[in-house]
Amino acid sequence: MNKLLLFLVGFAYCLFISCKKQNEWLDIPKDPNDKTLKSLKDFQAVLDRTVVLNSNYPSIGQLGCDHYYLNDQYYSFTAPIEKNAYLWKVDIFEGRLSTDYTDGYQKIGFSNIVLDGLKEIKIGPSEQIEFNNIKGQALFFRSICFFELASIFSKPYVNQTASTDLGLSLKLSSDIYEIEQRSSLESTYKQIIDDLSTASLLLPIQPKYKTRPSKIAAYALLARVYLNKGDFIKAKEFSDSVLIYNPELLNFNSDIPSLALEYRFPDFKTDNKEVIFYSEGIGYTGIIPDYNFSFGLVDTVLFRSYDEYDLRRKYFYEQQGPIEVKYRGAYTGATKNFCGLALNEVYITRAECNARMNNIQAALDDLNFLLSRRYETGKFVNYYTNNVDTLLQKILTERKKELPFTAQIRWQDLRRLNIDPRFATYLTRIIGGQAFTLAPDDPKYVYPIPQNEIDRTGIVQNER
Repeated sequence: MNKLLLFLVGFAYCLFISCKKQNEWLDIPKDPNDKTLKSLKDFQAVLDRTVVLNSNYPSIGQLGCDHYYLNDQYYSFTAPIEKNAYLWKVDIFEGRLSTDYTDGYQKIGFSNIVLDGLKEIKIGPSEQIEFNNIKGQALFFRSICFFELASIFSKPYVNQTASTDLGLSLKLSSDIYEIEQRSSLESTYKQIIDDLSTASLLLPIQPKYKTRPSKIAAYALLARVYLNKGDFIKAKEFSDSVLIYNPELLNFNSDIPSLALEYRFPDFKTDNKEVIFYSEGIGYTGIIPDYNFSFGLVDTVLFRSYDEYDLRRKYFYEQQGPIEVKYRGAYTGATKNFCGLALNEVYITRAECNARMNNIQAALDDLNFLLSRRYETGKFVNYYTNNVDTLLQKILTERKKELPFTAQIRWQDLRRLNIDPRFATYLTRIIGGQAFTLAPDDPKYVYPIPQNEIDRTGIVQNER
């Protein structure tokens, strides 16, 4: 109980600080005419503010997923926003601020301050590479935040309706008084892709630190975006572009996962060769791997889908009772969920794209390469089928097993796969003996815009 009280006090404090940061913008200039930022070093310092640019990434989509559940006791401990998201309530925020929304746009604001400032700065020829790198980083940060926000507050991308479906308020200026109404979803994705395409031309292949974006990170994010857009050709091409530079995966038999580590994987300061870009999510108690404050229990069907020789079963999870299992295997190596980009996602994305393009052998090669590094030595037998539908289903199953609690990937997958009747999923929760269901075509797959934002800007609310 003492731990719970400490957590609730800490959680309330974090929300207060988050709101304070949003209003004060820390010590970053509030006005584009403020000349505090004068050099490339100053702009890089803004983007190296990891407490803002690499922390508190949108994560609320995970709360609506099928990879975890809350029992009645844990549900009673959970904060109101988490309770509402868990049961897919019509009103999620109940007048409260949304950390996902405010922190997402705070990162976008930091990026815009840098991008606007770079338009005014004068540089010499020797500074051009550094200038390009900083501009590419800012474009990357803006695009990843737009994409993760669109995965919550906009509909999944459908070609036939994207030009009329509501996208985001595309804030592209550092003027905090300028209000942008919501764009179309098509325009939102175009902005994300344009930013990333430009960033990929400007960024170095490898970053100095994994908290900084790189060319490889831009390619990996483009693969994620195009997959969610349903463009499997482009998603495969950008996956190829990543793996040309870095094809290595962790071998769970010999590399860094260890039961001696509290969170199985080392933190990002230690070399994890799969991590391309590091960021972590908001600490929602239902999904975090925190030993003291995690309330979520791993879905029993998911846990039982790993066979006895699959090392992910012991490195991703900890069994605490006959049916109680908790998640421990975040690539953060800490108490928050990994929300960055890593090679395991790229491999399973390319496998799916090849299967959808009927490139059966290529899909099998990627799938078997990944799984061979997840099973005990000598226990894995290459998977084989010549039926493309069977292969695709296998890949999607392994995708869920490989990337649990990672970023908002499961939420994004549910949304995009629900469009196809073959993969549409009905989700069910049971709390207090009452069942709650989310149908594949339910408008609750799009979260409401926080009411304070509606009141402040007059932007259009989502249908619930």
